Amino acid sequence: MGMKFGLDRVRRLLNDAGNPQKSFRTIHVVGTNGKGSTTALLAEILRHLGYKVGRITSPHLLHYRERTAINNIWIPEEAVIEFVELFRERIEKHSATFFEITTVMSAWFFLKEGVDFVVAEAGLGGRLDATRLLDGECTLFTGVELEHRRILGYTEPLIAAEKVAIARPGSTLIAFEQKPEVEEVLTAAENAGSLIRVRPEPAELSPLPGEHQRHNSGLALSAALLFSGCTKGKVQSAFEKSCRTLSWPGRLDLHAGSPPILFDVAHSPGSVEHLIEYLKKNWKIPVPAVVGFLEDKFWKEMTKQLCEVLNPVITTTPLNERSLPAGSLAEQFQKVGVEAFWRDDIGEAMTLARSIRSDLIVVTGSFFVVGYAMQYAWRNEWIDLPGKGAEQNQMFQ
Repeated sequence: MGMKFGLDRVRRLLNDAGNPQKSFRTIHVVGTNGKGSTTALLAEILRHLGYKVGRITSPHLLHYRERTAINNIWIPEEAVIEFVELFRERIEKHSATFFEITTVMSAWFFLKEGVDFVVAEAGLGGRLDATRLLDGECTLFTGVELEHRRILGYTEPLIAAEKVAIARPGSTLIAFEQKPEVEEVLTAAENAGSLIRVRPEPAELSPLPGEHQRHNSGLALSAALLFSGCTKGKVQSAFEKSCRTLSWPGRLDLHAGSPPILFDVAHSPGSVEHLIEYLKKNWKIPVPAVVGFLEDKFWKEMTKQLCEVLNPVITTTPLNERSLPAGSLAEQFQKVGVEAFWRDDIGEAMTLARSIRSDLIVVTGSFFVVGYAMQYAWRNEWIDLPGKGAEQNQMFQ
């Protein structure tokens, strides 16, 4: 049903489902970058503390079912079918959108399975995001960049205000010190008494590569300390276990192979900068890459950033209605001095990249490129199975 503003549809659908959101405690995660990583880590910490934890993330990387998970196990196909069959008439009556349906299905499934906590990654924004109606007692704010300006606003302070508006009055906001203009927004909400501000510390370690992940880990650790009801020592132990067990594919995700392949869903200038830092620190650059973006991203700016670390580039077209044509992206890379070829088909782009002699291939950009490319590489036995632990077989069983 596309994208529609307003919360009335999801409110009515939640009511039809018996308001399942009242059966568990919710923690929201909002921001431009790092939402998924922070959500996954906090859910993992709470799991190691003995709680049954629901997790909502978007978009999905490998399969739709990963958007809704309990203790790392994706919602079963049977449960998806059961929800749609039970609520199809009401979904159509309310003209609910894809994201709204998924949010309500998640809450319904979490009630059905009796979870204790839900860690919910917001989709777009916060104030009008369907997950807002899960009524969280805490919000983790990972920071902002300019994105979706037509919807969220044309400045970072306006975008920040939209995102933190997911928090209900009197709830807790966990956020690092922001740039001054964004900090003014958070301070104003704090001074007005609508939010209780907590400023965390970066964690000493992180389960995921990249210096920025220490900040995401700090947010998750702070929330676990505040809301788990467990001692600091017990939470720290759970965090350390989580750093060994967390599986979160597609984030500076290196897979052994000939050559090895690095998958990274860098689709904003900030996340591209993290990728560049990682490559400069760990590899001899430039390296060949497969790249594809959605057309509503800052793709011209990102090609300028990537020209110093990627060459040659094979551009491809994401499997999404908002995709940027591979040919247009190739032309832009050529304008900034990068040798670029294009293949609309992601599999063909991957095959061409592997024909280039190199110590590494990078696959980056949209979730809708990285996820398909990872599955394609695995099915062709170029890489090992993504993930670790029992959950790794969920997509490929």
